[in-house]
Amino acid sequence: MEFKKLIKYPHLGPEDAAIWARFIDKNPNFFKSVEYDVKVGQGRDYSSLPKNQYSEDLKNLSLKRIDVVGFRQGEILVIELKPAATLAAIGEAIGYTQLFKEANPSAGRILPAVITDQILPDMENIAEKNGVLIFQA
Repeated sequence: MEFKKLIKYPHLGPEDAAIWARFIDKNPNFFKSVEYDVKVGQGRDYSSLPKNQYSEDLKNLSLKRIDVVGFRQGEILVIELKPAATLAAIGEAIGYTQLFKEANPSAGRILPAVITDQILPDMENIAEKNGVLIFQA
């Protein structure tokens, strides 16, 4: 999908969408393209439940969801959008990146990233030591 502002972004709540829109405004040429609501992981096992028309939907809903995957020249960023860069946000970015790499083993350089409106104390240092990029929107 083209990297541009949209009226509504798949899977993003109002706060995350506002952060993303500000990031786009500040960095209009940052990505070649993006994907939203990228599902990764195995999801929960519902095989013990009776099969019905909702069985596949349950499994689909239990998959992990990456807010945004951004494609740049030579690299892919797995992006977690949060109103504040916390340990949880950094951990999610790392975990989603691992799952994305497992699903796309030949994709090249894949990096975890957090885009936020507030970087809390200690988070830049922790992110840097764990290979997570942080951007303030």
